[in-house]
Amino acid sequence: MTKTAHLLFAALFIAAASIRAQDGPPKEDRAFREADLVELVTIDSTIRLDVRYAGKNNEFGRPFYSEARAFLQRPAAEALVRVNRALKEKGYGLLVFDGYRPWSVTKAFWDLTPADKKIFVADPKSGSRHNRGCAVDLSLVDLATGREADMGSRYDEMSERSYTTYTKGPKEALARRELLSTAMEREGFSAYSAEWWHFDYKDWRDYALMDVPFAALSAAKAGFSEVVNLRLARVVDLTHSFDEKTLYWPTSPTAFELRTLSRGKTPGGWFYEANSFCTPEHGGTHLDAPVHFSETGESADVVSVRRLIAPAVVLDVVAKAAQDPDYRLTVADVKGWEAAHGVIPRGAIVLLRTGWSARWPDRRRYFGDDTPKDASHLHFPSYGREAAELLVRDRGAAALGVDTASIDHGPSPDFPVHRVAAAAQVPGLENLTGLGDLPETGAWLVALPMKIGGGSGGPVRVVALLSK
Repeated sequence: MTKTAHLLFAALFIAAASIRAQDGPPKEDRAFREADLVELVTIDSTIRLDVRYAGKNNEFGRPFYSEARAFLQRPAAEALVRVNRALKEKGYGLLVFDGYRPWSVTKAFWDLTPADKKIFVADPKSGSRHNRGCAVDLSLVDLATGREADMGSRYDEMSERSYTTYTKGPKEALARRELLSTAMEREGFSAYSAEWWHFDYKDWRDYALMDVPFAALSAAKAGFSEVVNLRLARVVDLTHSFDEKTLYWPTSPTAFELRTLSRGKTPGGWFYEANSFCTPEHGGTHLDAPVHFSETGESADVVSVRRLIAPAVVLDVVAKAAQDPDYRLTVADVKGWEAAHGVIPRGAIVLLRTGWSARWPDRRRYFGDDTPKDASHLHFPSYGREAAELLVRDRGAAALGVDTASIDHGPSPDFPVHRVAAAAQVPGLENLTGLGDLPETGAWLVALPMKIGGGSGGPVRVVALLSK
């Protein structure tokens, strides 16, 4: 084996070991603005690109991106356009090396960088502002010659010459650094002290860490109609009836009860009927409010109706669930869906189609077990924790729905998906039916539960609206 092969093997081994230790961005339990990454050249074609991580001309000597493209969150991108416009008056333009960077690339940088040089790369345990779409690496182009301006050090050079405090370089180069820094700061950017080329936008705290590849960014978001003509829309009912056959969690002490209060002709001669009903919150087609699994979660009456009237996307795992009744949706499933349909839009209700509703109301087939008062031997598919984290944290799902008894799969002893969703104030919709009648995209969902004050959930009527 050659020396180069040995080094490559060692680097891959280190990266693989580290990935096993941390296989996704750190969790952030707070609200963020909706991501709106913009490709820079689409709003200013005069911004030049030299995306070196798309090739081998970088400090690592290998490509990390499949495409030479640069993205920023829209406010940062628009501010950069103003910087470029201002610099033209000084005879310069912007040369962009990098913008938004997927977290997995930051992870790779960290793994490949020697310990004594890690000041030049972000620690994946906290993530990079590049991962938020609010950091940009750039330099100047001399408009008279069309060439990259001398700035006193190479881009990504890991030496003291890259520090913003470095003063031993050519005066002309240091003056250009000052020109660039001043123009950037005027539009809300600040320089990173170890890299004269790296600037962070002021609103970086408002955006979540992301690990979305360029190809997914360039794909259209999963389509849905902004307007549904209610007069012409096709309505699909996704709700099981509540009656004596309604299924409840095995440990529920009671089930649905309907008592007749009055039925028949009144003394005045007309027909009249009235009933009372009693039901546990969590049975049949119902809503799980965040307070169901979070002490600080919203109760059923507080959950925003805006979350419950939203475009729907349908992820299908029917075939996989048929092979494995305990199947859990994976991150790979979500990203495979996005490769075919586009990125799941923030604010969508995600529906998981397993085909399990065809087993309703057969308790043994639906739950995988019918032992009374025992929930320790259940078998049915649902979401996996990592996929739920991606959908809730990175995609901003408004709600998670499923055509099984729970947004956690049957054998789960500790309900991690419930806890992930509840921590982000994301409600669940369980025991749905009719998902086979919905397309993967294009439907709107209306899910209105009983407004039970202080309730941890409740019965819900769920319908989908489809444009004809």
